[in-house]
Amino acid sequence: MAFPAAAQDAEAERLRIHGSNTVGAEVMPRIVTAWLRSIGYTRIEHRKVRDDRTEVAAVRDGEPLIVEIDRRGSALGFQALVDGNAELAMMSRAPSAAERDAGWQLGDLSSPEQEFSIALDGLAVVVDARNPVRSVSVAQLREVAAGRIRNWALLGGADAPIHVHGGPVRGGSREFLEQRVMAGQPAAAVTAHRRLWQAAHVVADEPNALAIVELTTRIPPGTRTLAVTDGGVPVQPTRLNVASEDYPLLRRYRLYGAPMMSALGRSLALYAIGHEGQRAVESIGLQSMMLRPAVQSGQVQGASSYRDAVAGATRIPLGVRFNMGSLSSLFESRSASDMERLVAFMKLSQNRGRSVVVVGFADHAPGNRLLPTMLSNERADMVADHLVRQGIPVARSVGLGDARPLTTAGGIDARARNERVEVWLR
Repeated sequence: MAFPAAAQDAEAERLRIHGSNTVGAEVMPRIVTAWLRSIGYTRIEHRKVRDDRTEVAAVRDGEPLIVEIDRRGSALGFQALVDGNAELAMMSRAPSAAERDAGWQLGDLSSPEQEFSIALDGLAVVVDARNPVRSVSVAQLREVAAGRIRNWALLGGADAPIHVHGGPVRGGSREFLEQRVMAGQPAAAVTAHRRLWQAAHVVADEPNALAIVELTTRIPPGTRTLAVTDGGVPVQPTRLNVASEDYPLLRRYRLYGAPMMSALGRSLALYAIGHEGQRAVESIGLQSMMLRPAVQSGQVQGASSYRDAVAGATRIPLGVRFNMGSLSSLFESRSASDMERLVAFMKLSQNRGRSVVVVGFADHAPGNRLLPTMLSNERADMVADHLVRQGIPVARSVGLGDARPLTTAGGIDARARNERVEVWLR
């Protein structure tokens, strides 16, 4: 496709976005195109410079702009941000501790001013609808994919061999499987298919098959997904559980920027997490961050204190988490945006006269039964106070301690997942 003549000018302004191939291949070009149109650019053209780089060129008021989308991986994208060779880094994971140390000059990367969560993606585990197995743990899935668990009987099913299917070896789903589930071990038992829908369709034809596909993969009739547990409660990959990040096999797609981003760079990042940018995310089938009420399927499961607290209410699909080490924000970056979305949602005309129930949870504290309850009450009150200051009625705020853990893995990551606040609409 030919570039506009103006965009061929070597003096054209250039906005550089480097990083994840998963984010840069389709999500980012779609967002960039919509953003350019929204701020008045025309003659928008895409050019494939090489296999791992796309340029989007456009013109406004006679001035050309080139948006460079380089997708050689999250690590190289983050390094480009550190080195000043990119305005934004696309990441399909959070920066590692070593990367944060190397990029100390970037400041508080967990700040909502520098971290922008743009989409959710993940894995689903598909089985035959007649299979008696209802859930699988992350640890069990690792053993299955590695070939060490070969029979359904070891998962509570029938005495039959497990045949495991998945996507291509070099695909994004296999990459995430290796990162999130396999812990560095090879997924030796997974039969690779060129397309994920092919792996899902094997299950429809083979009762003993199991397919590991993406959340966006359309699963065929006669199959269903397994709930997945990371040591805590088993969670199905429903829209509610994905949006709230209760489901364990998820990853966020993020953008990171330096403290002193250009006006164009910040404009793009804010557009990406805004309503129109999120519509662009949804247009390619990914889970966006837009706040839409989701039906709570079936009866609420959990302790009686939990059921009593949310009786008669509908859960809002978000999970508020905290950034207690930050000097700039009480909430972690996605939750900070979600709180703004929640306030706007509650001020819609159809929600006048309605209130919310705020329920806090905490991580387990060995040897101290009171600490989780105290922490969960504190977190719930923080959210409730924030909402009340914004004019949102709070019917009840309660902390339930470690009553409903999402993971028992231990460590900082487990604490971050378990220390959360749910918001229910009454």
